[in-house]
Amino acid sequence: MSVDVYSLSLEISELATVERMGVGFPALLVIADLSRDKCVFVCLNDYVDKILIPRFDDYRDANSRTIHLPASNDISTTVGQVALRWYAKRSKLFSAFQRFTYQNSELNWAKDGDWRSLAEHFAQKIVRYDFWDDVEMCPIIGHYRDGLLRFIETGQPGLLERSIPLVDVKTFEGELDEHLRKVDVFLLWNGLSVLPKNYEDVWREWFLPNDLGQAMSAPPEER
Repeated sequence: MSVDVYSLSLEISELATVERMGVGFPALLVIADLSRDKCVFVCLNDYVDKILIPRFDDYRDANSRTIHLPASNDISTTVGQVALRWYAKRSKLFSAFQRFTYQNSELNWAKDGDWRSLAEHFAQKIVRYDFWDDVEMCPIIGHYRDGLLRFIETGQPGLLERSIPLVDVKTFEGELDEHLRKVDVFLLWNGLSVLPKNYEDVWREWFLPNDLGQAMSAPPEER
């Protein structure tokens, strides 16, 4: 995939500083093109991890490295505005991801005990996050939000019926019915615990000048 880019050389000391910062707070490099009246950006934390480190044995063995910024990452466009809103949520999402993973682990420990009360308690804790209704660029998060809300309202997230349409948990009776209802609830937290893996494997590639970044960045209809 050919990507139209702007290029800028940065000293290794600057890139190493960004790497040492970690990825919880996105560091954006912005170039102003006055001739075209536009500003383009790239996330340096992600660029180092996803492009420089895989490309070089040690990206720090030179005095500088050239950073490429996709021309489509224009702050004034829909793509740019979506990207900035997405980066702004990173610290909140990372905090939520840590809790999702913890809750999923605790639920699995309690699977032979009073797991439902624990799940109800956990649901009330995570439903308070303020990003749930503002992640249209990442529909899978909205999918689990809807399941979370259904669980709070009805006691069942309804994910089993949606993942296996031929299965209707309401048609079963006795132990099998209870087992499927339990599986349905555990599917919710298992899915939530997978979100940080999706973030690391795919979503941190968004808006980078590589094939995966350009193919998967949201919203695709603007690319």
